[in-house]
Amino acid sequence: MKRIAIPLVAVALAAVAVDPTPALAAGTEYTAGPSNGDASTYHQVDPGDGTIMIFQHNTRQPGTVHCTGDGPRATLANTQPAGAGTGTVTVAYTDAVMTEHPVIDVLVTGDNGRVLGHKAAFGPMYYDSGHVAVPLFAKPNAGEAVRTLIGLQLHAGCLPMPFVLGLPGSRFLEGARATFPSVTLS
Repeated sequence: MKRIAIPLVAVALAAVAVDPTPALAAGTEYTAGPSNGDASTYHQVDPGDGTIMIFQHNTRQPGTVHCTGDGPRATLANTQPAGAGTGTVTVAYTDAVMTEHPVIDVLVTGDNGRVLGHKAAFGPMYYDSGHVAVPLFAKPNAGEAVRTLIGLQLHAGCLPMPFVLGLPGSRFLEGARATFPSVTLS
């Protein structure tokens, strides 16, 4: 099993590391947001170019057995002041490579952590580009700090009884990589 897993990880990392990433749009600045995972998770967040990469060697059962809880994630955060009439936050992504289960997750909050909107895009993707447009169900006040948390999350799998690996849906490796060149409030 180790002989199969190591080449799969090497191929996956090589496939997502070859493309150069585009520059961030003017006015888009990121800080590293919260990240989590276990010993079988690798994640890298680069606020300088807006890239998130996350991989997990699965010792769990992601496809057949779904468990509650959070899967591993890595995030970028962007904060901008809201303009008058801000009603949508649009996050662009480029060169997104995702296996079947990862999610691009966008959460928009205002002052005091007030949730303004949420939306997600789902894998699989192969060097896809696009955007996640989050319609805000609560409008921010003009000048209010709007925080956009952009994350890549892997599936929250679990190990079913009687601890048998290889059931339908198993993946040796789950992963995702994407660049987020802009966050636009409109």
